[in-house]
Formats: sequence, structure tokens, C-alpha cells
Amino acid sequence: MSDSIVKPVDELTAETRRLIQPYVFKRLEARRPRIPGRKIARTITVTSGKGGVGKTNFVANLAICLGQAGRRVIILDADLGLANIDVVFGIRPKRTLSDVINGAFTINEILIPGPCGINIIAGGSGLADMTHLKPEQTTRLFDQLRFLEDRADFLLIDTGAGISQNVISFCLAADSIIVVTTPEPTALADAYGIIKVISQSRPEADVSVLVNRAEHEEEARFIHERLRNVAWEFLQFSVKELGYLPQDRQMYLAVRQQTPLMLFSPMSPAAVRLRDIVVTAFNEIATEVDLDNTLQNEDSEADPSRPAAAAVGIEGFLERLGRLWRGIPAP
Repeated sequence: MSDSIVKPVDELTAETRRLIQPYVFKRLEARRPRIPGRKIARTITVTSGKGGVGKTNFVANLAICLGQAGRRVIILDADLGLANIDVVFGIRPKRTLSDVINGAFTINEILIPGPCGINIIAGGSGLADMTHLKPEQTTRLFDQLRFLEDRADFLLIDTGAGISQNVISFCLAADSIIVVTTPEPTALADAYGIIKVISQSRPEADVSVLVNRAEHEEEARFIHERLRNVAWEFLQFSVKELGYLPQDRQMYLAVRQQTPLMLFSPMSPAAVRLRDIVVTAFNEIATEVDLDNTLQNEDSEADPSRPAAAAVGIEGFLERLGRLWRGIPAP
């Protein structure tokens, strides 16, 4: 695809910039070196019980939305069988996660710069299941991924669909889990299936549900209530409501253009809803400030009113993941 299709924030039209401004968030951290030993990167696994529900598109647009807020975001494509986060962005990675595992390149050498300052780690084809890596390969991968701690505020992990050991391990190791579903009965049944597996292995897991392609808010609310009630009644497990994204033809067109919706049509219904979700779910404060100042301000201070995230960071994520891969239940 042409590089001109994906436009960075500073190339958006003046009208679009004006419309986006009310959704721009305060920068909560200065872009200064991290305090040694301070682990504040937040790991979020996005998964689904069924394929084709829009999980990867959600990850890509969530990353851009956070990037536009000045957050440092890295996407890890952990869908090894059908890795396609690169397709959503219209890029062709020359190096992937498999090159790191095999020792050919470092993690810095395979990072792909994306729009709005985000970075992408493309999934490695030919890696059927990372839970079956050799010990030396696991050590090499984890040693490299640890370097991301000081480079990210958020590590977004895009898993495959279903309840394979690989998918569940990434879910159980993350700080938070987002389960994406649609109103279709099969998608709902599979969403409940993955929630059930997570609840049995980690009862305290932070799980939220996003309803994609909802016809209207009432339909999404009904689905949330249904999943929440069933999970509590049969599993005694609490499921949070993340929100919903409406049916949006602009999303369909964006996918065909291999351009994330937040850049293709930033004021479309789904894009507006996604910004609202991020404002609510991440407890950010929407302010009417200039977009350029927000993204380029190096002297902004942390907002003391924002609750501290219950995150263990990338180091803690890797420790949990390593235990799970060795067959040891995560603490």
C-alpha cells in the first residue's frame, strides 16, 4: 500500500484536529528516563473465544488512541498461527519474533515503528506454540523482552482466538485481559468459554468484555449483562464491562485500505466510541488542549488524581509467563 494512506497526527486536517481535541488526554508522565527498578509498564492481553470478531483491529486502534495521548505503546503479535497485526497496518515485516527466538536479531532490531509513535513486534510464522520452546529459546526471548520495560507504558498483546495453552498463558500472565466478542450466539458462547478457563486458573484475574459490531447501545448492554450474570452465577467470577463499538462501514473500508480506523476516519462512530472507552477504562481526563502541545510537551507532570495502576510491569508479566510455560501455576 502507499505510505501516503497512513497519516501521522500532525498531518490531520485542521477540521479533524479541532474535532479530536475534546478527546485528547492529559499527558500523565514526563518523557524522562525511568527510575531504576520502577516497573510501571502495563501489560494488556486482548483475546477472543472465536476468530473474526475484530480483535486485531481493536488492538491496532487502541494502540493508536493511546499513542495519540502521548503514551508509549508496543504491540506484541502473539497470534503465531495467523499473525496479522502487520496486515492491519499495511506493513511487511522483514524480521519477526522468530528471529529473536532463534538468536538472529535483538528485540530492538525487529521493532517496527508505527504511526503515532507506537512500535510493533510482528509474530513469527512457523512458531506453532511458544509454550513448546526449548529452554534456551525461552531464556533468549525473555531476556530480550525485558528490554521493553523502559520503552513502554503499555504492552498490548494480541493473541490468537480460542483456548489453546498458548493463548491462555498470555491471558493469565497479563495485568489485564480484554475479551472481544460480537452479538452472534457462537461468539458469545466462545467468549464465555475463554472466560471460564481464565476464571478457573486465576480467580482474581482482571477481565473486561468489549462488544464489537453492536447495532445499538441497548444490544451491547444486553450482551454485557448476559455474560456478567452467567459468569457470576456459574463461575462466581466478576466480569467488567469495557464498552462497545458500533457497526461502522468506515471500519470495513479502513480494513480494505490496510489503515487503522483511527487514522482512516478518526471521527467515524466506532472511532469516537473507542476514544470514549479509553477515557473511561483508563481513567484519563479529557481536556480541550492543543493536540500538538499534548503530544510534544516534555515538561508535563503526573496527574496525582489518577489511581495507581495495579500493574506488575513487563518483568512481572514475563515471570508469570515463564512459570506457566513450565507448568507451574501463576501466583
